[in-house]
Amino acid sequence: MTNVSSSSLKRRWSSSDLQGQKSGSPGLILFEKDGSYALYNPKEGKIERNLGDFSGCRLLANSGNCVLLLDSGSNLYIKDVFSEKKISLPSLDSIMPCTSSVKRVGDRGFVRKDSDCTFTGLTCDDVRGLLWVSESGKEFVVVWLFDRPGHPYISFCRKGDTHYTDISLFFRDSHWLDGLSFMVVKGYRLYISTNRRYVRILDLSGEQGTFKDMTGFKPFSMLSDYDLWDSSIAVSTSGELLLVESDPCDRTCFRVYKNNPDIQDPFSSSYSLLDVDSLGGEALLLDLGITVPANPTLGIEPDSIYFTRHYRPCQCTPRDLDICVFNLATKTLQRFPHLSDMNLMDARWFLPRN
Repeated sequence: MTNVSSSSLKRRWSSSDLQGQKSGSPGLILFEKDGSYALYNPKEGKIERNLGDFSGCRLLANSGNCVLLLDSGSNLYIKDVFSEKKISLPSLDSIMPCTSSVKRVGDRGFVRKDSDCTFTGLTCDDVRGLLWVSESGKEFVVVWLFDRPGHPYISFCRKGDTHYTDISLFFRDSHWLDGLSFMVVKGYRLYISTNRRYVRILDLSGEQGTFKDMTGFKPFSMLSDYDLWDSSIAVSTSGELLLVESDPCDRTCFRVYKNNPDIQDPFSSSYSLLDVDSLGGEALLLDLGITVPANPTLGIEPDSIYFTRHYRPCQCTPRDLDICVFNLATKTLQRFPHLSDMNLMDARWFLPRN
Protein backbone atom coordinates (compact mmCIF):
# COMPACT_ATOMS: atom_id res chain seq x y z
CA MET A 1 0.00 0.00 0.00
CA THR A 2 1.24 3.46 -0.92
CA ASN A 3 1.03 6.80 0.87
CA VAL A 4 0.67 9.72 -1.53
CA SER A 5 -0.62 13.28 -1.58
CA SER A 6 -4.00 14.04 -3.10
CA SER A 7 -2.48 16.25 -5.81
CA SER A 8 0.00 13.65 -7.03
CA LEU A 9 -2.71 11.01 -6.91
CA LYS A 10 -4.94 13.09 -9.19
CA ARG A 11 -2.05 13.41 -11.65
CA ARG A 12 -1.69 9.64 -11.62
CA TRP A 13 -5.41 9.07 -12.32
CA SER A 14 -5.19 11.72 -15.06
CA SER A 15 -1.95 10.53 -16.60
CA SER A 16 -0.76 11.64 -20.04
CA ASP A 17 -2.07 8.56 -21.84
CA LEU A 18 -5.59 9.62 -20.81
CA GLN A 19 -5.38 13.20 -22.03
CA GLY A 20 -8.48 14.16 -23.97
CA GLN A 21 -10.63 11.75 -21.99
CA LYS A 22 -13.46 13.12 -19.84
CA SER A 23 -12.83 10.54 -17.12
CA GLY A 24 -10.23 8.13 -15.82
CA SER A 25 -10.30 4.46 -14.91
CA PRO A 26 -12.99 3.18 -12.52
CA GLY A 27 -11.76 3.12 -8.96
CA LEU A 28 -12.96 2.47 -5.44
CA ILE A 29 -13.36 4.92 -2.60
CA LEU A 30 -12.65 2.91 0.55
CA PHE A 31 -13.86 4.14 3.93
CA GLU A 32 -12.16 2.41 6.84
CA LYS A 33 -13.70 2.06 10.29
CA ASP A 34 -10.98 4.21 11.88
CA GLY A 35 -12.22 7.22 9.90
CA SER A 36 -9.53 7.25 7.22
CA TYR A 37 -10.21 6.78 3.54
CA ALA A 38 -8.23 5.28 0.70
CA LEU A 39 -8.50 5.00 -3.07
CA TYR A 40 -8.01 1.80 -5.02
CA ASN A 41 -7.13 1.72 -8.72
CA PRO A 42 -7.82 -1.79 -10.07
CA LYS A 43 -5.95 -0.99 -13.28
CA GLU A 44 -2.73 -0.36 -11.32
CA GLY A 45 -3.56 -2.75 -8.49
CA LYS A 46 -2.54 -0.17 -5.87
CA ILE A 47 -4.22 1.18 -2.76
CA GLU A 48 -3.42 4.80 -1.92
CA ARG A 49 -3.83 5.53 1.80
CA ASN A 50 -3.49 8.38 4.31
CA LEU A 51 -5.45 10.75 2.08
CA GLY A 52 -7.55 12.24 4.86
CA ASP A 53 -9.23 11.66 8.18
CA PHE A 54 -13.02 11.63 8.29
CA SER A 55 -13.46 10.32 11.82
CA GLY A 56 -17.10 10.53 12.84
CA CYS A 57 -18.23 11.01 9.23
CA ARG A 58 -20.37 8.74 7.13
CA LEU A 59 -20.14 8.40 3.36
CA LEU A 60 -23.61 8.80 1.85
CA ALA A 61 -23.00 9.15 -1.90
CA ASN A 62 -20.48 10.05 -4.57
CA SER A 63 -20.32 11.60 -8.03
CA GLY A 64 -17.23 12.26 -10.13
CA ASN A 65 -14.40 13.24 -7.79
CA CYS A 66 -16.77 14.24 -4.99
CA VAL A 67 -18.33 12.52 -2.00
CA LEU A 68 -21.35 13.48 0.11
CA LEU A 69 -20.52 13.22 3.81
CA LEU A 70 -22.49 13.49 7.04
CA ASP A 71 -20.28 14.61 9.93
CA SER A 72 -20.53 13.95 13.67
CA GLY A 73 -22.62 17.09 14.13
CA SER A 74 -25.21 15.83 11.60
CA ASN A 75 -24.11 18.34 8.97
CA LEU A 76 -23.95 17.52 5.25
CA TYR A 77 -21.11 18.65 3.01
CA ILE A 78 -19.49 17.79 -0.32
CA LYS A 79 -15.77 16.97 -0.44
CA ASP A 80 -13.43 16.54 -3.42
CA VAL A 81 -11.30 13.43 -2.80
CA PHE A 82 -8.40 14.89 -4.80
CA SER A 83 -8.21 18.28 -3.09
CA GLU A 84 -9.11 20.25 0.03
CA LYS A 85 -12.20 21.69 -1.68
CA LYS A 86 -15.27 21.45 0.55
CA ILE A 87 -18.84 22.70 0.03
CA SER A 88 -21.03 23.14 3.12
CA LEU A 89 -24.74 22.46 2.62
CA PRO A 90 -27.85 23.85 4.34
CA SER A 91 -28.66 22.49 7.78
CA LEU A 92 -30.97 19.46 7.74
CA ASP A 93 -33.60 21.47 9.64
CA SER A 94 -33.68 24.16 6.92
CA ILE A 95 -36.68 23.09 4.82
CA MET A 96 -39.07 25.14 2.68
CA PRO A 97 -41.93 25.39 1.84
CA CYS A 98 -43.34 24.69 5.27
CA THR A 99 -45.38 21.57 4.49
CA SER A 100 -43.33 19.95 7.25
CA SER A 101 -40.67 20.95 9.74
CA VAL A 102 -37.54 19.25 11.03
CA LYS A 103 -36.12 20.11 14.46
CA ARG A 104 -32.85 18.96 15.93
CA VAL A 105 -32.71 17.09 19.23
CA GLY A 106 -29.09 17.37 20.32
CA ASP A 107 -26.36 16.57 17.80
CA ARG A 108 -27.77 13.28 16.56
CA GLY A 109 -31.55 13.36 16.96
CA PHE A 110 -34.39 14.85 14.93
CA VAL A 111 -38.17 15.25 15.01
CA ARG A 112 -40.20 15.85 11.85
CA LYS A 113 -43.77 17.20 11.99
CA ASP A 114 -46.41 17.80 9.36
CA SER A 115 -50.15 18.43 9.52
CA ASP A 116 -50.90 14.74 10.01
CA CYS A 117 -48.08 13.14 12.00
CA THR A 118 -45.10 13.65 14.26
CA PHE A 119 -42.11 11.40 13.55
CA THR A 120 -39.89 10.97 16.60
CA GLY A 121 -36.79 8.89 17.24
CA LEU A 122 -35.09 9.97 14.00
CA THR A 123 -31.29 10.02 14.17
CA CYS A 124 -28.36 10.86 11.92
CA ASP A 125 -27.87 7.10 11.46
CA ASP A 126 -31.16 7.09 9.50
CA VAL A 127 -29.96 9.68 6.98
CA ARG A 128 -29.35 8.42 3.44
CA GLY A 129 -28.41 10.52 0.44
CA LEU A 130 -27.69 10.94 -3.26
CA LEU A 131 -25.29 13.25 -5.06
CA TRP A 132 -24.88 14.44 -8.63
CA VAL A 133 -22.07 16.80 -9.64
CA SER A 134 -21.77 18.15 -13.19
CA GLU A 135 -18.70 17.41 -15.31
CA SER A 136 -17.54 21.00 -14.82
CA GLY A 137 -17.99 20.69 -11.07
CA LYS A 138 -20.00 23.91 -11.05
CA GLU A 139 -23.45 22.40 -10.51
CA PHE A 140 -24.72 19.80 -8.06
CA VAL A 141 -27.87 18.21 -6.67
CA VAL A 142 -28.12 16.68 -3.18
CA VAL A 143 -31.05 14.47 -2.14
CA TRP A 144 -31.50 13.08 1.38
CA LEU A 145 -34.06 11.35 3.58
CA PHE A 146 -34.60 9.71 6.95
CA ASP A 147 -34.66 6.05 5.95
CA ARG A 148 -37.37 4.83 8.28
CA PRO A 149 -40.47 2.77 7.35
CA GLY A 150 -43.39 5.04 6.53
CA HIS A 151 -41.39 8.25 6.57
CA PRO A 152 -43.24 10.46 4.06
CA TYR A 153 -40.62 12.86 2.65
CA ILE A 154 -37.35 13.18 0.81
CA SER A 155 -35.61 16.56 0.49
CA PHE A 156 -33.26 18.12 -2.05
CA CYS A 157 -31.16 21.18 -2.77
CA ARG A 158 -29.04 22.42 -5.66
CA LYS A 159 -26.10 24.76 -5.89
CA GLY A 160 -27.20 28.19 -4.70
CA ASP A 161 -30.19 26.95 -2.69
CA THR A 162 -30.37 28.23 0.87
CA HIS A 163 -32.72 25.49 2.06
CA TYR A 164 -34.04 22.05 1.12
CA THR A 165 -37.29 21.41 -0.72
CA ASP A 166 -39.57 18.56 0.42
CA ILE A 167 -40.96 15.89 -1.92
CA SER A 168 -43.89 13.89 -0.59
CA LEU A 169 -43.69 10.10 -0.93
CA PHE A 170 -47.37 9.40 -0.31
CA PHE A 171 -50.55 10.21 -2.24
CA ARG A 172 -54.20 10.00 -1.28
CA ASP A 173 -55.38 8.66 -4.65
CA SER A 174 -52.40 7.17 -6.54
CA HIS A 175 -51.26 4.43 -4.15
CA TRP A 176 -49.06 2.75 -6.78
CA LEU A 177 -46.83 5.84 -6.50
CA ASP A 178 -46.55 5.65 -2.69
CA GLY A 179 -43.32 5.09 -0.84
CA LEU A 180 -39.73 4.53 -1.83
CA SER A 181 -37.74 1.37 -2.54
CA PHE A 182 -34.83 2.96 -4.42
CA MET A 183 -33.86 6.18 -6.16
CA VAL A 184 -31.30 7.57 -8.60
CA VAL A 185 -30.36 11.15 -9.44
CA LYS A 186 -28.87 11.90 -12.86
CA GLY A 187 -28.47 15.54 -13.71
CA TYR A 188 -31.58 17.34 -12.55
CA ARG A 189 -33.76 14.23 -12.94
CA LEU A 190 -34.70 12.19 -9.88
CA TYR A 191 -35.98 8.66 -10.45
CA ILE A 192 -37.94 7.15 -7.53
CA SER A 193 -38.87 3.47 -7.45
CA THR A 194 -42.02 3.22 -5.30
CA ASN A 195 -43.10 0.50 -2.88
CA ARG A 196 -45.00 -1.18 -5.71
CA ARG A 197 -42.02 -0.79 -8.06
CA TYR A 198 -43.44 1.89 -10.31
CA VAL A 199 -41.05 4.72 -11.15
CA ARG A 200 -41.71 8.41 -10.60
CA ILE A 201 -39.60 10.86 -12.61
CA LEU A 202 -39.11 14.36 -11.18
CA ASP A 203 -37.45 17.40 -12.76
CA LEU A 204 -35.52 19.35 -10.11
CA SER A 205 -34.22 22.08 -12.40
CA GLY A 206 -36.82 24.77 -11.62
CA GLU A 207 -36.73 27.65 -9.19
CA GLN A 208 -35.82 27.06 -5.56
CA GLY A 209 -38.67 25.39 -3.68
CA THR A 210 -40.18 23.81 -6.80
CA PHE A 211 -39.98 20.62 -8.84
CA LYS A 212 -41.98 19.15 -11.72
CA ASP A 213 -43.45 15.65 -11.82
CA MET A 214 -42.66 14.12 -15.24
CA THR A 215 -44.14 10.69 -14.49
CA GLY A 216 -47.22 10.92 -16.67
CA PHE A 217 -50.32 8.73 -16.59
CA LYS A 218 -48.52 5.43 -17.26
CA PRO A 219 -45.46 5.13 -15.02
CA PHE A 220 -42.86 2.47 -15.70
CA SER A 221 -43.32 -0.76 -13.76
CA MET A 222 -39.98 -2.19 -12.58
CA LEU A 223 -41.13 -5.53 -11.19
CA SER A 224 -39.61 -8.83 -12.34
CA ASP A 225 -40.59 -12.40 -11.54
CA TYR A 226 -37.60 -12.72 -9.15
CA ASP A 227 -39.16 -10.59 -6.43
CA LEU A 228 -37.12 -12.23 -3.64
CA TRP A 229 -33.83 -11.06 -5.15
CA ASP A 230 -32.07 -7.87 -4.10
CA SER A 231 -32.66 -5.11 -6.63
CA SER A 232 -31.66 -1.58 -7.67
CA ILE A 233 -32.60 0.72 -10.53
CA ALA A 234 -30.24 2.53 -12.88
CA VAL A 235 -30.40 4.93 -15.82
CA SER A 236 -28.53 4.38 -19.09
CA THR A 237 -26.71 7.10 -21.02
CA SER A 238 -29.79 7.38 -23.27
CA GLY A 239 -32.11 7.80 -20.28
CA GLU A 240 -33.52 4.27 -20.38
CA LEU A 241 -34.49 2.79 -17.01
CA LEU A 242 -32.90 -0.50 -15.97
CA LEU A 243 -33.67 -2.94 -13.14
CA VAL A 244 -30.65 -4.77 -11.73
CA GLU A 245 -31.09 -7.82 -9.51
CA SER A 246 -28.81 -10.31 -7.79
CA ASP A 247 -29.37 -13.38 -5.69
CA PRO A 248 -28.75 -12.44 -2.01
CA CYS A 249 -27.71 -16.04 -1.28
CA ASP A 250 -25.38 -16.36 -4.28
CA ARG A 251 -23.90 -13.07 -5.46
CA THR A 252 -22.40 -14.75 -8.54
CA CYS A 253 -25.62 -14.24 -10.49
CA PHE A 254 -26.98 -10.90 -11.72
CA ARG A 255 -29.93 -10.07 -13.98
CA VAL A 256 -30.66 -6.84 -15.85
CA TYR A 257 -34.07 -5.83 -17.22
CA LYS A 258 -35.34 -2.99 -19.37
CA ASN A 259 -38.82 -1.82 -20.26
CA ASN A 260 -40.76 -4.03 -22.69
CA PRO A 261 -41.99 -1.74 -25.48
CA ASP A 262 -44.71 -4.28 -26.39
CA ILE A 263 -46.49 -3.71 -23.08
CA GLN A 264 -48.88 -0.84 -23.71
CA ASP A 265 -50.52 -0.70 -20.29
CA PRO A 266 -48.21 -1.39 -17.30
CA PHE A 267 -51.24 -1.67 -14.99
CA SER A 268 -52.63 -4.66 -16.89
CA SER A 269 -49.47 -6.77 -16.79
CA SER A 270 -47.76 -8.36 -13.77
CA TYR A 271 -44.33 -8.15 -15.43
CA SER A 272 -43.55 -5.52 -18.05
CA LEU A 273 -39.79 -5.98 -18.36
CA LEU A 274 -37.38 -7.74 -20.73
CA ASP A 275 -34.44 -9.77 -19.40
CA VAL A 276 -31.31 -8.65 -21.31
CA ASP A 277 -27.81 -10.15 -21.65
CA SER A 278 -26.06 -7.00 -22.81
CA LEU A 279 -25.70 -3.37 -21.78
CA GLY A 280 -25.29 -2.30 -25.41
CA GLY A 281 -21.61 -1.41 -25.30
CA GLU A 282 -21.86 0.25 -21.89
CA ALA A 283 -20.86 -0.57 -18.32
CA LEU A 284 -22.94 -0.06 -15.18
CA LEU A 285 -21.64 1.59 -12.01
CA LEU A 286 -24.41 0.55 -9.67
CA ASP A 287 -23.30 2.78 -6.78
CA LEU A 288 -23.91 5.77 -9.08
CA GLY A 289 -27.04 4.28 -10.65
CA ILE A 290 -25.81 5.05 -14.18
CA THR A 291 -24.21 3.42 -17.20
CA VAL A 292 -21.16 4.82 -18.99
CA PRO A 293 -19.69 4.05 -22.42
CA ALA A 294 -17.25 1.16 -22.37
CA ASN A 295 -13.60 2.07 -22.92
CA PRO A 296 -11.05 -0.80 -22.77
CA THR A 297 -8.20 1.74 -22.70
CA LEU A 298 -9.52 2.96 -19.35
CA GLY A 299 -10.37 -0.54 -18.17
CA ILE A 300 -14.12 -0.02 -18.60
CA GLU A 301 -15.21 -3.31 -20.09
CA PRO A 302 -18.54 -3.56 -21.97
CA ASP A 303 -21.44 -5.30 -20.20
CA SER A 304 -19.71 -5.03 -16.80
CA ILE A 305 -21.58 -4.32 -13.57
CA TYR A 306 -19.42 -2.63 -10.91
CA PHE A 307 -20.97 -3.68 -7.60
CA THR A 308 -20.51 -3.15 -3.86
CA ARG A 309 -23.96 -3.62 -2.30
CA HIS A 310 -27.69 -3.24 -2.94
CA TYR A 311 -30.17 -0.95 -1.15
CA ARG A 312 -28.36 2.30 -1.78
CA PRO A 313 -29.42 4.82 -0.71
CA CYS A 314 -32.43 3.13 0.94
CA GLN A 315 -31.09 0.30 3.03
CA CYS A 316 -33.57 -0.41 5.78
CA THR A 317 -32.18 -3.95 5.50
CA PRO A 318 -28.45 -3.33 5.01
CA ARG A 319 -26.39 -5.74 2.91
CA ASP A 320 -22.76 -6.57 3.57
CA LEU A 321 -20.12 -5.23 1.21
CA ASP A 322 -19.41 -7.55 -1.71
CA ILE A 323 -16.97 -5.72 -3.98
CA CYS A 324 -16.92 -7.27 -7.44
CA VAL A 325 -17.30 -6.76 -11.20
CA PHE A 326 -19.79 -9.01 -13.00
CA ASN A 327 -19.78 -9.40 -16.78
CA LEU A 328 -23.36 -9.76 -17.96
CA ALA A 329 -22.42 -11.26 -21.36
CA THR A 330 -19.90 -13.88 -20.18
CA LYS A 331 -21.47 -14.45 -16.72
CA THR A 332 -18.04 -14.17 -15.12
CA LEU A 333 -17.19 -12.51 -11.82
CA GLN A 334 -14.07 -10.67 -10.71
CA ARG A 335 -13.40 -10.14 -7.01
CA PHE A 336 -10.66 -8.28 -5.15
CA PRO A 337 -9.68 -10.59 -2.26
CA HIS A 338 -6.79 -8.42 -1.04
CA LEU A 339 -9.33 -5.74 -0.05
CA SER A 340 -10.83 -8.14 2.48
CA ASP A 341 -7.83 -7.52 4.75
CA MET A 342 -8.94 -3.91 5.21
CA ASN A 343 -11.30 -3.02 8.03
CA LEU A 344 -13.86 -1.36 5.75
CA MET A 345 -16.97 0.48 6.83
CA ASP A 346 -18.01 1.25 3.26
CA ALA A 347 -16.78 1.29 -0.33
CA ARG A 348 -18.06 2.81 -3.55
CA TRP A 349 -17.09 2.63 -7.19
CA PHE A 350 -16.39 6.00 -8.78
CA LEU A 351 -15.30 7.36 -12.15
CA PRO A 352 -12.75 10.15 -11.62
CA ARG A 353 -12.93 13.18 -13.89
CA ASN A 354 -9.90 14.76 -15.47
